[in-house]
Amino acid sequence: MKKILMILTMALATTSCMDILDVAPEDQIASENMWTTEELADKGMAGLYFPFYATQLSSTQLRRADGLNRQGIEAMSFATDYYSNNYPVELLSLATKPANDFQVWYEWKFCYTIIHACNDAIANLHKADMSANKLARYQCEARFLRAWAYNRLNMLYQGVPVYLEPINNEDCTRDQSSVDEVWQVILDDLTYCINNPDFPNNTLNENYGRPSKGAAYALRGMVYMWKKQYKEAGNDFKEVETCGYGLWTGEYADFFKYENEKDKEMIFSLQFSEETGYCDNIQQMTGARDTYDGWTEIKPSADFVDYYKNADGSDFKWSEVDGLQDWDLLTPKQREIFFCRDGLESMSSQKNALIKRVGEDIYQKYYLNSGNEARIKKAYDSRDPRLQQTVVTPYVAVDCYKPNYAGDANQIGKQLRWPLKEQGTNGGDFWLDKRTSAFYCYRKYNEFEKGRLNESRSRCHTDWPLIRYTDVLLQYAEALAQTDQIGEAIRLVNKVRTRAHMPLLTEGGSGPCAVNGKEDMLERIRYERRVEFCLEGINFFDEVRWGTYKETKFQGKDINGGKSWWGELVEYNWYYTDYMWPWTAPIVETQKNPNLTKRSGWAY
Repeated sequence: MKKILMILTMALATTSCMDILDVAPEDQIASENMWTTEELADKGMAGLYFPFYATQLSSTQLRRADGLNRQGIEAMSFATDYYSNNYPVELLSLATKPANDFQVWYEWKFCYTIIHACNDAIANLHKADMSANKLARYQCEARFLRAWAYNRLNMLYQGVPVYLEPINNEDCTRDQSSVDEVWQVILDDLTYCINNPDFPNNTLNENYGRPSKGAAYALRGMVYMWKKQYKEAGNDFKEVETCGYGLWTGEYADFFKYENEKDKEMIFSLQFSEETGYCDNIQQMTGARDTYDGWTEIKPSADFVDYYKNADGSDFKWSEVDGLQDWDLLTPKQREIFFCRDGLESMSSQKNALIKRVGEDIYQKYYLNSGNEARIKKAYDSRDPRLQQTVVTPYVAVDCYKPNYAGDANQIGKQLRWPLKEQGTNGGDFWLDKRTSAFYCYRKYNEFEKGRLNESRSRCHTDWPLIRYTDVLLQYAEALAQTDQIGEAIRLVNKVRTRAHMPLLTEGGSGPCAVNGKEDMLERIRYERRVEFCLEGINFFDEVRWGTYKETKFQGKDINGGKSWWGELVEYNWYYTDYMWPWTAPIVETQKNPNLTKRSGWAY
């Protein structure tokens, strides 16, 4: 069975600081008894992973969240939009940010649940009768998980209270340590793991999914990147390959399939199975109504799709697409004309509604009754191959096998078309859950092939990468660029571009792939990271680390929101404020711990 067995479950209180096993239900074991035998210690260590899963969640706000609540983090990234009637868009749309915001509270609670469980293990593992090398490995594993949780806290909150020993709920009253003090705590734990000879270099063949020395090097290097200690970061990233990890060499899209999840690319992962409580719901969140009732609540942003470069490495511009030379002369609303399906002359209701929106003159000048689809399709076909491996773009046929829906034969070759017309016919329209405008749909993590879909879209069993080698490689390239080692940085980035079938970068010269200087190189790395890691909960942390969040998520403007294919703002507005990050300590915690700092700009 591919999941880590969660035989021990932990008592999850409503606060971040808790006596983890103070009150033990029938299926749990009290802390004083948990670590007394090797068998119980094995179960206890498995239990450390329990907070990563959603089995303990019952709130309606959490009905679509795993333990990481990565969907909330992803919704705030450059790559992804989220529907306005769903959480967590309110964190972005309110002029004053509430300290009782669910996302702010949940991330705090999630991370401290892991931390306190690890503290319990670290303090008590020695009581179990097990071999010295196994004890050492378990100590490293617990310290790694604690470091991972503190790292996530520090990225979000920039300074938090530090607890390194088991502690009761009433004693959780420490001051917030500074951001640098927390980084040091993380570095100490990871250095402990790296220096321990009993911690395995990798877990590709044994104890798959659990942390390793390679994972510790990777995470320590990432901490150094936040600290801007680029030389130290590069040294750590270099060691990850020596531990046995490397780049997935197949097609980019294939890495995210079940059969390839144990590749050497996967350094540290969240494991899923088809068993209830241990499966993922990413396909339900990003899929379509035509595919086992996907909700399409997380969708690619139009700005993100437009960001993908041309296949020759040059920047994409709508006005340079054949037939769209007047793009810049039209309003976003009028540009809808370029995205419409063929044959509207025989579809009177759709035609008349379109003319009402764009104007008769625009319709007569730009619409092609035959060839409108092919013209706009070229705008996507000539781009970075990762675009169509990641996103379902207009007028590209996909298969949508929905059980008991007009028969399998009627689900072949459906397309995202506009305006919508036919859903249940062979070659008909590909329908998303939200049909008020033309939105993109994620292909990444979704299977559009008969026999590859689960019976329930909430039962996806593909493992989730928490750390993968491409992340390490591109941060390594960034560290090299920051220390003016441009040629070596280019060499690493080209490994990723080769897999993506993009032309190689060159140092100096002219042309779309020529890199001229440090800042140019850094921007090239940012591009690769943005298109590589969407839907992985990484983009948000990248943008805040780079200081580029406003110019990406909000396109440098004070308001933005969900857009149609043609760039019309059609859903909601997001109001940018400087206090979007760092986050504040949640109000439920400040009420219990008066020593916590209330960050200005947040409403308590």
